[in-house]
Amino acid sequence: MTNTADKRRTRALRIHAEQALFGEVRGGHALRETSGLRGLAAELAPRLDLPDTAPSGVEWSPFLSGFPHDDYYVLARTFRDPQATRAGMVLSHALIVSLNDLVSASDLRPLLARLMARPHAPLTIAPLELEFENDIPPAAADLPAAAAALVQRPAGPAVRLGHQDFDDLVVSLWARLWPAMRRNFAFRLSFGPADLVEIPTPALVCTPRSLEARWRGYKRLDTVTPVPGSLVAAALTDHEESTLLLSFADEIGAESNGFSELSLLEQAYRLTTDVPATIDSTIAAVRLVQRLSPEPTRGTSGKADLIRRLLHQLETATTDDVLTLRNLDMQGFDHAQAVWKQLATWTGDNAFPATQDMSFTTMIQDATQPSKSTRLWREAVLGGLRKAACAPGPGFARAVWRWVAADPDLLRPLWTAAEPEGELEGRLVETAPRTLPLGAAQHMIALAREGRFLRLHGVAASTAFPPCEAARLQLAIQANPFADGLELALRNATPEQIVRCSIDIGDPRMIDLAGAYASRTLTLLTNVDFSTQTAQALWAASLNYDLNAWRGPANPEAAFQSALIDLIDGRPVHDGLIGALSRTPLADLSGFSRRSELWAKLSGPDHDALIRATVQGWLEKAATGLPPFHLEPLLQTAVLSSPELDGQLGRLEAGAVVGIVTVLPAFEEDRFRRWLRTVVSSGQRIPAATWEAIGHLALDRHWRHTAGDLTVMLRYGREDIRPALRACLPIISLLDRWRHGLSAVSSAERWKALEDLAAELYPAGPNDRELWERAGGRAADLDQTGTGRTRWHQALQRIEHGSRKPRLKSLLDEMRNDYPANQSLSFFASNQKFTNER
Repeated sequence: MTNTADKRRTRALRIHAEQALFGEVRGGHALRETSGLRGLAAELAPRLDLPDTAPSGVEWSPFLSGFPHDDYYVLARTFRDPQATRAGMVLSHALIVSLNDLVSASDLRPLLARLMARPHAPLTIAPLELEFENDIPPAAADLPAAAAALVQRPAGPAVRLGHQDFDDLVVSLWARLWPAMRRNFAFRLSFGPADLVEIPTPALVCTPRSLEARWRGYKRLDTVTPVPGSLVAAALTDHEESTLLLSFADEIGAESNGFSELSLLEQAYRLTTDVPATIDSTIAAVRLVQRLSPEPTRGTSGKADLIRRLLHQLETATTDDVLTLRNLDMQGFDHAQAVWKQLATWTGDNAFPATQDMSFTTMIQDATQPSKSTRLWREAVLGGLRKAACAPGPGFARAVWRWVAADPDLLRPLWTAAEPEGELEGRLVETAPRTLPLGAAQHMIALAREGRFLRLHGVAASTAFPPCEAARLQLAIQANPFADGLELALRNATPEQIVRCSIDIGDPRMIDLAGAYASRTLTLLTNVDFSTQTAQALWAASLNYDLNAWRGPANPEAAFQSALIDLIDGRPVHDGLIGALSRTPLADLSGFSRRSELWAKLSGPDHDALIRATVQGWLEKAATGLPPFHLEPLLQTAVLSSPELDGQLGRLEAGAVVGIVTVLPAFEEDRFRRWLRTVVSSGQRIPAATWEAIGHLALDRHWRHTAGDLTVMLRYGREDIRPALRACLPIISLLDRWRHGLSAVSSAERWKALEDLAAELYPAGPNDRELWERAGGRAADLDQTGTGRTRWHQALQRIEHGSRKPRLKSLLDEMRNDYPANQSLSFFASNQKFTNER
């Protein structure tokens, strides 16, 4: 059989057709002319006449007919012959095509177009070679009614009133028939049921409307209502549905060559494509397939699918369904032995629903009594039960709990039969009910204790005992440090109850479990009194799971500081709490009043972490304003050695930095100078008050190099620095004060500044490198005793008091010749008011 989906894909067809003309011959109806197959064509003459005498006044011409004959199919159009010598004669034009060729053709229109359209004989009767695309014609308006009538029972022709547009109905119906059905499909005009005598009987006839009364009780298109959801009718009107039904027929080996079998095929199709509700419906499908395809060697793939469907159906069968398998006969189907194997699988993989508990009990009893079941069925059921104990599904484990609750004495024999292992324990744990009668729970607890199934013991204890009692029972049977099954013993407890139990019991395993809960729900710690080591251990345990648990107590800072006070005063503190909290924001002890007493009580990573956090907190607070508190020496050292200090200072406003440095007496001048150079080069605008504070800081700490840096900055145009220089005038040289106008400078101070410069440049005295003589002075006038500075003081006094050998300007000129780049000399030399004084 050819699938209708294949018809849609078929390319252009080439069909050979012989023509034949039938009409009046010597007063009777006979073959007049044919292009070939004369013997066959002659046999067709009776069937290409009117089926009966046309009733008077009835309009019937022309009409289309088609029918198979031997290995050919005949298409003909018949007219009333106006040129006949007597009334009632017809003229028929027929095309005779190979049946095998035509059943592959979906579109009859190219062939019908070659039939005569008027009651005039064709000019030539010759063989035809036709090539045409095998398209699917559009559906005729009355196709749904025709399809519904054709597949309805009882068997009989579908009757269409009127011959007009009958061709369209035939064309659209033919396109949607399966190839095997086309082989037997016949249609023509009929004047009444009495003329339907040929074989095959026409499945579709048209009849004059005036003869409607003759067809009472027959399936008339105008009276047939399509059955909603009928796949058979849909298959004759919809191409895709036809594909589905035909594919199914191919799979099961059914050869549907008549409309009467379509209903059975639809039933089988529905039973196999729609998931059967029961095993009974699956068996019904098996029986239908056997009827449609009785040969065991046909349709093996479809039958194998049906077996697989039955096996799949068995997976969800009820116990009552399984019992019906004892009467199942599957002759003619390969692989029937798989059903018994599947029965074992069904039992082993069964979910054991509670609604079937009584039935399963009966089934198990029957499986253990040979007189009530066949050997194959019994072996399958018992094997399946053994498998169920090891199966990954939860059904068996759930059933065990239900059976134990109903009859505790059933547990031990069932336990022995199941040969429980770790996997079964896991499934029992996963499926355990919330509560059990005390007797049932005690049975399970005893068996779990004997087999050292700790998790099962815990979950069983939870079903009948209060949380703390269940926890104590569980902890009592465990010698190892791991609390296997403890959480299961507490599975009915609220998180609040778990926290309270952990403090009451005090077992480290219990505390660890409660800590895990508290880390996920911080409010569990809100009302805990952390003055006890047990409570502190709980907090530490929660911190081990999530450091955010530091937020848990109602007042975390007070709780932590209380523990620190205990440590300072020598009271016990849970080991690990301080270390855990030292990695949280609570590690910043800026607000802890007894901080200085604490450092000696700590060592190692805890000590370093708290110092580091407190330093960081101090820096962050100081960045927002004045330093928040006085730093004890240990913290001062830690601040100064903090790798983050310089980076922090680099990000702060200058005023904040000065405030921080002010409270750090050990802050090095070089470190401050580096910061100062950086901030000045960055272009940061520094207020006058901040410059003044910088000057005071330099003066207080005698940072002369810093003052010198400030002087250099002023010299290079930073006029905004003057408030700093004025604030540290005592450590500014007289020359810089005079040169930059930082303060009033007396005449004596000017000469003193020159003396200082000269002593710096010529430390041996005025005659160093014969300077005095080169300037026009006499060496004999100089005091030859004392230090270089003393001799300079005496020499400059001579000039100041009026000596003109040398003159001051000459002396400065010579000094500039020796030190042309010295800006101080340039300042003196360019200060005419000073040089002109002497």
